[in-house]
Amino acid sequence: MFCPRCGTRTSDEATACTLCGFVFRPDAEGRSHEPATDSPPTELATPGIAEPGIATPAAPSGAGPSPGPVLVTYGGFWRRLAGCLIDAIITYFPAAIVRVMMGRAATSSFDPSTPAAWVASLFELMFNWLYAAWFISSPLRATLGQQVLDLHVTDLRGQRISFARASGRYFAQILNLLTFGFGLLLQILTPRRQALHDLVTGTVVVRPRRMPAIGVPPAGGLGAALPPGPGPAQATRSMP
Repeated sequence: MFCPRCGTRTSDEATACTLCGFVFRPDAEGRSHEPATDSPPTELATPGIAEPGIATPAAPSGAGPSPGPVLVTYGGFWRRLAGCLIDAIITYFPAAIVRVMMGRAATSSFDPSTPAAWVASLFELMFNWLYAAWFISSPLRATLGQQVLDLHVTDLRGQRISFARASGRYFAQILNLLTFGFGLLLQILTPRRQALHDLVTGTVVVRPRRMPAIGVPPAGGLGAALPPGPGPAQATRSMP
């Protein structure tokens, strides 16, 4: 799940945010949700990206430098569009093969007067639905095109969605057609970069990225290494 205060991605069993100290579950005495520490929360605003979060994985004792925290941001419009184009190319070939097997051209359009066109179109609809719903509800949490672009589909708490919910998300995309594409443009206007079918099904598309490890220079030798002393929150504060 995500921290409602700073957007940090934490486990469902956590009682407080590992970054800002926000208490998820107050104790039996009814104390209010106050930070567990007196230090102010780290400012995590990133230009052009809404509500990012930092989740710091636990490093095994005795291991080398701790891995960098995972920065979770919402998928942008062009990155999601590129993933859709890759998925369209992947799903085109099975449908084209079926059309050829039914005696039609691979690029033929739908003809309601031809039974073969109905069979090919029904196969294409079923294949595209199962392709999207199965991959998104699997541990991969993304279709092949989304995986190439490093995108994951989760619920509003950062958890994997079910097959039924992924199916509803797929068929909810018809709302984008009924609104003449305006449902897709909503992604630019919403704070969590949600399109209309995301808003209807309560899902978000996120992009987790691992930041450089503490005490290890960034890849390629650019920039100076972070000092080994500060924790993840202070290291995040020193990032450009």
